[in-house]
Parts: sequence; C-alpha cells; structure tokens
Amino acid sequence: MNDEKPKTYIYDMIVFGAGIAGLWLANTLKRAGYNVIVIEKDKVGGVQTLASQGMIHGGQKYVLQGAVTGHASSLAKMPERWDSSFDGYGEIDLTSVKFLSEAQVMWPAGSVLSTAAVMGAAKLVNASTKKLKREEFPEPLAEKKKFKGPVFELPEKVLEVKSLVEALAKKLEGRLLQGDVTEILPDGQVAVNGMIFRAQLVIFTAGTGNETALDLLRVKDKHAQRRPLRQVMVRRMEHPLYGHGITASPKPRLTVTSHPLKDSGFVWYLGGAIAEAGATLSAAETIAFAKSELKEVFPDIDWDTREWATWAGDRAEPFDAKGDLPPGPFVHQRGKVLMAWPTKLTFAPALTDRVFEWLKDKDIHPIAKDAPPPLPKAEIGQYPWETAEWSAG
Repeated sequence: MNDEKPKTYIYDMIVFGAGIAGLWLANTLKRAGYNVIVIEKDKVGGVQTLASQGMIHGGQKYVLQGAVTGHASSLAKMPERWDSSFDGYGEIDLTSVKFLSEAQVMWPAGSVLSTAAVMGAAKLVNASTKKLKREEFPEPLAEKKKFKGPVFELPEKVLEVKSLVEALAKKLEGRLLQGDVTEILPDGQVAVNGMIFRAQLVIFTAGTGNETALDLLRVKDKHAQRRPLRQVMVRRMEHPLYGHGITASPKPRLTVTSHPLKDSGFVWYLGGAIAEAGATLSAAETIAFAKSELKEVFPDIDWDTREWATWAGDRAEPFDAKGDLPPGPFVHQRGKVLMAWPTKLTFAPALTDRVFEWLKDKDIHPIAKDAPPPLPKAEIGQYPWETAEWSAG
C-alpha cells in the first residue's frame, strides 16, 4: 500500500483563463516578481478574445443615448494606456503587435436622426475625432453613390488580435498550461487534471468558466451573467472597413471589422445590433437578417455573390440586476479566490489594476519558488472565420 501523499505544486499566483485579461494580468504579475502560471481549459486566446472584433476604443459608441455614460467615461482613458505599450514604453512591451487599422470610423446608417446621432457622439466623447472629406472616405462608403452623411474618423486602433495573444503568450513561455479544474477551495487549493495546486491567490479570468468556478466554490448568490450574440461573417469582400454604422438607437446598427484572407479579399466580421438580433435567431435566419440590413446600408454592393457564416457565443460579465453592461472591470472575492471580469477587451489593464489593489491591501508579496507542473503546453487558438462552415447565403 502506498501512503505517500501526492505532490502539491505551490505558486504565488494561479490564473485560470488565457484570454487577454488573464494574459495581461499574468504578464504584469510575472514582471512584479510573482511566480505565476496560467491554466487554460481549451486554447490560448480563449473563446471571447479571438472572437472579439479587436477594437481598442474610448467609448464613442456608448454615448449614443445623448450623454456620456459611466461605461463610456471609463473607456475613454484606455486607448492611451494601450498605445503606450504598443509604442514600447508602457507596462508591457507590445511593439510586435500588428494592427488591421490605425483608426475607426462612424457614419450614419439610417435616417436623418442617425446623422445627428453620429455628430453628437463625435462631439460628446473626449477624443480627437476628425470629420473626413469625401475623398478620404473608406472605399465601401465612397462607393455609396447616394450617401450624403458625415463620416468621422476616431484615432483608435483595431488590433490583429492573434498577434496580441502571441505577444503576451511569448512572455509567459513555460507558464501557459492546459488543464481542467475539478476542485476549488477558498484557501487557495485547486485540483487540476488530478494534481493538487496551492497559491497565495487563485484568479479566474475565464469568462463563462467563472460560472463553473463559482459552482465549485458552492457560491449560491448570482455573481455572473451572460449576454448572448451571434456575429456574422461575410467572405470575399474587396475592400476593408472598420467602424460603426449609427442610427438613432443607443446601439450601432452594425459594427464592422475586416480581416484579410490568405488568397485575396477580406472577411467582414459584423457585430452591433446585427449580432444582438442574431442571439435569438438560427444561423440561417441571422444571415438572412444581416443580408437584408447590409443591402439597405450598402445598396451599391452586390451581396448575393458572397459567402456567409456565423459565430454564436456568450459575453460573460459580472451580474447586474438590470442586466446592463457594467461600467468597468469587476472583481469578486471568496477567500483566496478572485473572480475577475474585464467586461471588455479594452479594460484588461484596468482589471489588472483592481487585482494589484487587492494584493496591496492584503500585503501579498512573492514567496513561491516551485517550477511549472507537468501539464501540457496550451496552444494558441483560431479565429471563428478560420473554422467556420461557409454557405452561399
């Protein structure tokens, strides 16, 4: 009979979830001297990160109600912070990150009221917006022969998200591991793939996986919510577009990013109201709705010759009694376990601030010296359009 106790792997910090929030946090913890590992159930880049549109924005599309909301105010500070890292003098060196576009645009995608909404949003948010001359319009808008509305350029980048994931992952070599958590104790002990781990702090940045962690901790109160969406992909577009088609509604009629194909052309990746509506529709119904919307917004483009696909997922957020989008990152504590939600990719640095405030308050310093455990390396995932099943629509 073997009475030998199983080895316990000891760390300062264990981060669950290798999306942007977890990767940014782990990089910052490592830089501060903490012995940190990141455990991902699936792929690095997570579910939400590589399915995001990669927009680093300052909240322009959240001021369409006619006032600067708390969410918009919080976001307004983020682009400058990201830019410092992209330029090499911020908290993380992200000079290797690639960009799909250096700017985004807003344009009216509906009635006269939508023109007023675009102008109001550009004026309300504290950003260096620029009203474009017609010869400066992105090609898909320049092609609209009857389009007379204003187009504003926002100096906010659109990331090639996988390059961001790769840049953050590179600095965590040997610390990005694949495993599935099956037990969590409030004292900082967890079981992963049959092995026991212990840390001064266990941090979940796992999106919908935070719900699993709450269940394992036997937390009965509701601390998480989901907002489903179904985003649409249109393939073989000749020209790229990055921005928001605005109506008088509080939400953009559509949000577009464009992603180059290996042979030629682009995939347009559509969010906004199209993705919101798709949450309650089948893939075929969502594509039909998106096609109808695009024909109205871009009547000069032939939409019948394109290929179509959808991606359905859930945005995981901290619980709000009204179901609203929280104004910023959120951290919930249960013993030595933190549940963390950035609420937006843009907020990853701000979420890290919240965790470090907690560390300072609890006076937690680096002490662990153990080596990474014998878990397999977690591999970087793929974009939705790389694995999608395409149809003629």
